[in-house]
Amino acid sequence: MLPKLGLGCAAFGVLTDATSDSAVMALIDHAWNAGIRYFDTSPLYGSGRSEVLLGRALADHRPGAVLSTKVGHRLTAPFGTRPSPAERRTDFSASFVVSSVDESLTRLQRETIDLVLLHDPDEGLLDEAMDEALPALRELQHRGVIAAVGIGTNRVDTALRAIARAKLDVVLVAGRHTLLDRSADTRLLPACARADLPVILGGLLNSGLLADRPGRETFDYAPAPAEMLAMRDRLAGICSAHHVPLRAAALQLAGRLARATTLLGPATVEELKDSLAMLKLAIPEDCWLALDAAYETHAVPPR
Repeated sequence: MLPKLGLGCAAFGVLTDATSDSAVMALIDHAWNAGIRYFDTSPLYGSGRSEVLLGRALADHRPGAVLSTKVGHRLTAPFGTRPSPAERRTDFSASFVVSSVDESLTRLQRETIDLVLLHDPDEGLLDEAMDEALPALRELQHRGVIAAVGIGTNRVDTALRAIARAKLDVVLVAGRHTLLDRSADTRLLPACARADLPVILGGLLNSGLLADRPGRETFDYAPAPAEMLAMRDRLAGICSAHHVPLRAAALQLAGRLARATTLLGPATVEELKDSLAMLKLAIPEDCWLALDAAYETHAVPPR
């Protein structure tokens, strides 16, 4: 059973003024002291840097930490940087997956990994992921190298096809169960419930649009379209009428599900402190009902 709350480690993978090694170590330490025990990373985050820093920070906390990482992307950019779309190289072959897990073990300073996810096997990649990568991961699971296997994606259709083709242990979906986009709710979440699959929900702020802060007007890492901006403003108005910060409702939405892990994604200690404070705020049921009603009139294309 995964914890109800986890720390997503994507935002601090890339080295910036705000994400120095010491700042990241302080962030992970604060998360640990706040009771967070689940940490999700990937070799893709900062081209290995997220895994390295996470492994270093948790070296003294291994018995209680639950870690997930991912496979499917070759490291093509310098350490501490983000590969451009043109630089990205996917690989779900069995041989690469095995070597990728081995390299992650080294970076994480661990002998085993709790959960390994197929990382975004979209756009024609699902066949290779299911036919080659998944059996390779199951073999590693059989050998005791990894404890569980799943998929991590921001596409509902990809996750649905994956769980229809094979038995998985966990599904991570990002950005598809939010105040702005609940496209996972119609088919994916019910399918996971029927299969008794734990769900990890990330991307709760849709990459910034629900952060309720100036300058963060991106939706899924691209400039937010006008209709999304208008919907965000409408949701913010509802929250304001109930004296609730928009980001509090955004971060608490996943926790209203019976069997879901909320994955926070802060880049700094300050952002983590704010997120934890938002999770503790009481939100009236009338506010949730109004947010639900507003979403019913908000058309979101399938993702």
